[in-house]
Amino acid sequence: MRKATRRWVLGTGATWGTASLAGAVGLAACMPGDQSAGRAADGTPVQLTYLHQWSPTQGHGPITDTLVARFKEQHPSIQVEGIYTADYYAKLAAVLAGGDFPDIVTYNLAFVPLLVKKGVVVPAESLSKGNHRLNLGDLVPAARDMATFDGKLAVTPYVLNSSGLALNASLYRQKGMDHNKSPATWNDLVDHARRLTGRDGEREIWGTVFPRGTADPISPLLAFIWQNGGELVDMKRRVAVWNSPAAIEALQFQVDLVHRHRVAPYPNPANGEQGNVGIWHIPPGNVSAIQIRVRDAFEWTTAELPKGKQQATTVGGHSLAVLKTNKHHEKAWQFVHWYTAPAVNAEYLVATTTLPPRPSRRLPRTRSRTPPASPSRSSRKGDHRPTARTTCSAGTRLTTELLMPLRGSTAA
Repeated sequence: MRKATRRWVLGTGATWGTASLAGAVGLAACMPGDQSAGRAADGTPVQLTYLHQWSPTQGHGPITDTLVARFKEQHPSIQVEGIYTADYYAKLAAVLAGGDFPDIVTYNLAFVPLLVKKGVVVPAESLSKGNHRLNLGDLVPAARDMATFDGKLAVTPYVLNSSGLALNASLYRQKGMDHNKSPATWNDLVDHARRLTGRDGEREIWGTVFPRGTADPISPLLAFIWQNGGELVDMKRRVAVWNSPAAIEALQFQVDLVHRHRVAPYPNPANGEQGNVGIWHIPPGNVSAIQIRVRDAFEWTTAELPKGKQQATTVGGHSLAVLKTNKHHEKAWQFVHWYTAPAVNAEYLVATTTLPPRPSRRLPRTRSRTPPASPSRSSRKGDHRPTARTTCSAGTRLTTELLMPLRGSTAA
């Protein structure tokens, strides 16, 4: 019997998984289930918990509920209970401190070092064997590097994300501008933002935003530093170089959007989803959330980051980790292996508008144009950055192939 600790810690912020299989589609629905293996010694199904951060009102939530329910149907001997909680990382820290671990958790790749240092993770590579073996060589280098510690894959990446832009196509049209011609350079970004900034009756319209206060304020800044030829850390000397001329120039560009060009608000950022910002920062994974929240309020589309001295973006993502509950590790891994299998993962990626952790992954095409650029390479093993860098090469082509459809409303 489970202790009450977990339910008490999560409080009313947690929602126990209750998704049905209605609407579950795709190849994953046809995957064979495990009808017998994995039962407890007394013959009852093994009970596992999957703690996650995906709200039912965002793109990740519904597909998470659908897939967890499908796994339970296909594997009646392994019953996984999906548990959602708000304020996820703070509450997970409290759960871990209490010692009553969930069996599986989702974890941002940027934060994985903190989780690994706690000594609570069963390394994925140790569990990967037999019929449930991962092809480690098939992971995007950025994903593999961010998930590897002490020479072993510690967690299993299942989605990647990058830094890109969203454009308010309705505001572009109002200003007589073509939203299909997104800003290609830093100078273009300033020019577009100036032309978009103004008023619509009593409402202020801002051309763009300063990254502070956005969903991810650090990634856009890192991307601009790398685009400008700067770095975060001199790995040979093991010293931070945030204050290098190239890095300072990149930050100054962002500050100038506020004080010199007056095209971005500060300190309170404008919310692009409210329709009063022409250009704002998003990762591809936010596309599914914007589709839900904006609906038909205005037309919008996506674009790659403008180019500096070179084109670059960042890459982050999420992983699944099996925790040291000292029981049922192999069954928890069976869920992780199933969840990250090609057919299941492809369905998840389409639903959440995120990028694949494996270059061999191919998603169904629908409609639209180029979204934000995607990952191609990361830091070396042990040099775990908050997000990793990628240049516009194979990564951009990968994103264009896989996420061309992901664009909002009917902007054409």
